This record gives sequence, C-alpha cells and structure tokens, in this order.
Amino acid sequence: MSDTADLWESELGAFDIEVDDSAAAARRERIEASRRAAKGYTAKVEEPGWYNDPVEVARSKGPARPALFVLHQQYFQRRFEDAVRGGLELLRDGVKEETEVIDLVMRAAVRCGQERREDVLALARRWPEFPNLPSLSLVSARVLLANSPIARPTLSISSSDSPLPPVSTREVLSATLSSLRTHPSLPSARSFLSTTLSSIHPLLAQTIDDPSILDQRRRRDKVEHELGRVEVGEKEGEVLRRVLGLDRKDEKEEEEEEEEGEHIDAGRNVRSL
Repeated sequence: MSDTADLWESELGAFDIEVDDSAAAARRERIEASRRAAKGYTAKVEEPGWYNDPVEVARSKGPARPALFVLHQQYFQRRFEDAVRGGLELLRDGVKEETEVIDLVMRAAVRCGQERREDVLALARRWPEFPNLPSLSLVSARVLLANSPIARPTLSISSSDSPLPPVSTREVLSATLSSLRTHPSLPSARSFLSTTLSSIHPLLAQTIDDPSILDQRRRRDKVEHELGRVEVGEKEGEVLRRVLGLDRKDEKEEEEEEEEGEHIDAGRNVRSL
C-alpha cells in the first residue's frame, strides 16, 4: 500500500503548480506609488489673462494658442477693432485653428462696421472651402451682403467712390443657403434669408415668415413661379425649395392622392389580385 501511495505521490508531484505572483506584486507597487504621488499633488492655478504675460507665452508649446486666447478676450470685451487687426495678423503668420480665427474676425468686423474692408471681404469669399460649417457660411453671407447691391443699391461696378466692387446678389444668396443646407429650419439663418429676400423677392420672404401661404393653391403656384426667378445654382435652388416648404405636398394634393388610392382599391377584386 505504501509503495502504491509513493508511486502516486511521485507521479502527481510532477504536476505541482507554482503560482507566479510577480505581476500582482508589481501592480500593488504601482498602486502604492501612485497613491504616494497623489498625496504630494498640487493643482496648477492659471490666473485669468495669463496669455498676456510674455513669460507665460514663452513657456507655452506655441505662440498661436495664447494669441488665439487674446483674440477671444478682445471679442468678449467688445474690443472688436483689436480683434479684427489681431486676427488678420494671426492669419498672415499662419495658424492651425484657421477656420476659428476667420469666423472670429468676420464676426468682429460686422460688429465694428469693418465688413467692407478688402481683406475681410476676401475671408468671406472663402466660405465654399468650408461647406460643413454653417455658422461660418452665415457670417460670410453677412459680410457679403454689406458689400452687395442689396445693402448698397446706389452702388454700381463703375462707381469711383468705392474701392470694392459690389458682390453679386447670387453670391450672397449662395452663402446664405449654404448655411441652411443641412438644417433648413435653423432660425437665425432663416431670418437672415428672409431679410435678404425682402427687397428682391418679397413673396418668398413672406413665405419663409408665414408658411401657411402655401396652403392656398393659387398663392403656392405664385411662390413656385417666383422661385424660378431666383438667380442661384441648382443645388442652392433645392435648398431654397426646402426652406420654403415647397418640398411638402399641400392638403389638396394629399386628398387627391388618397381619393385616387381609394378608387384603385375599390376597382380591385379577388381575380385581379
């Protein structure tokens, strides 16, 4: 019996499992080390306006970020002329956050009446480069409008008293409709479009403000006719159609389709199925 027991013990002994707890021990050491480090942690406090300190700016990874913070501070402090000047300088030097600076410069220019500057107008005309930024398209449209015959009806291309050629109405509408391409119900963009159309296509402006106009077949037909007179591209025209609500069927059309469907169903029988 003892020989048998010794045999089993000797054979099973070869399968003894040795537990390696080195990984667990290393993990415990890391946890303890992080706890000790946390006890001595002191939060870094950044004073407001630190980006105006040349020493702090020198310590930052790059000068562009502090300069961008300065632009935002100037804008919120309503120092719009400083924001326009600083933003244009930053764009000339090159900045990673280009679209953010362009947007900020144009907004500041509109606020301080500098939207007719040649360099600001040049920024506004770059809106097609950023088709997925509706807010930038909208502020670009505001700058373009200020340089267009809509806002300056007495200005002509041959005017000698203006350093800038007028922007075409089509260019203004294209930028405005670009801001509504993804979200045709955007309130601020719809309001601006209505204001822009009020002097050149008043019926369309009224339809944007009061969609119930389309409930009357005769007036709906007039809106359709007026839409065809708007000088925009095919894509912009489709956006305008959606904004006006012309892509939706009126009640009479829906009733006619329902009646037609009922008539077809009534004419069917078992053999026709």
